[in-house]
Amino acid sequence: MFTRVTALLIAVGAFVASASVVAYETIDDMARRVPLIVRGKVVRSISGWDDGHRRIWTWTEVAVSDAIKGQSGKLVLVKQPGGEVEGIGQQVDGVARFTEGDDCILFLEPAPDEKNVWRPSGLSAGKVNVTVERGQTVAMRITEGLSFAVQGERKVGIVQPRETLGAPAQFIERLRAASAPLKKGGAK
Repeated sequence: MFTRVTALLIAVGAFVASASVVAYETIDDMARRVPLIVRGKVVRSISGWDDGHRRIWTWTEVAVSDAIKGQSGKLVLVKQPGGEVEGIGQQVDGVARFTEGDDCILFLEPAPDEKNVWRPSGLSAGKVNVTVERGQTVAMRITEGLSFAVQGERKVGIVQPRETLGAPAQFIERLRAASAPLKKGGAK
């Protein structure tokens, strides 16, 4: 019995170690915290080296169709670690995956090192795809390669890699309601 338990713990620990870990937040908490939430279509992605030629970054252009929270232009530029340049690739577990033509809702924070560039909050936790699932158009978050740390506790939780969040129109209304400024007295 000890051998099976030990093997299981090692396997789970290895899985968590290979994932990126971000702080757990509810969708509503993330909507309140981030300065920009947009819905748009992915136009293109371009990868390149940093100035020191040590890290590869990928920049993705998203054509904005709806600024759900905050102010944006017609295009937002999203930066993430990893990508491929001249046959050399760097992979980062848990980053959001962008494909040309993706319809998505993004929870964005300013990139700390580039003006007018954004990054998804919580890596792939900050991207929700608008997709067709079993004949229905749904908002779906895909968090493969991502684990969540629970604040105030010393544990990491492995989550389901796909989370269906309902019909896009209702999901967007939920985000607008969650991110609405509080009125005096704490009421919305």
